[in-house]
Amino acid sequence: MTDPSLHPLPKHTFHATQREADALVAESVDDERFRPLPNLPPANNAVRMIVGCWYASGTLALPRGWVRAVMVACRAAGAPHPNQKCLRWYRSKVQDCPAYFAGMRGVPRELLLQLEQDVEV
Repeated sequence: MTDPSLHPLPKHTFHATQREADALVAESVDDERFRPLPNLPPANNAVRMIVGCWYASGTLALPRGWVRAVMVACRAAGAPHPNQKCLRWYRSKVQDCPAYFAGMRGVPRELLLQLEQDVEV
């Protein structure tokens, strides 16, 4: 039985790119700077993982299926996560204004600055 407090996973899976999205999120989770943590709020975990995906891939044009992969990774870590619509909003906001998240606990500020300056990793 699923925990009713968890947001539902996206119903549509992108078979062509889901493996790529899963691998990208797994690479992000392997780095302790981006791993979702149970003691952080959902927003913090979302931004940590989005920045981690950017760090691993060099772009915020994440592959289709990334939302599902992030939600599954958070659940596996026992960490809270936002719903799918909010995850997409966070990715968009990180792309448009990374400095907006500079005060978030657990988010690597130096990488947000690199994103802000559009510096390649």
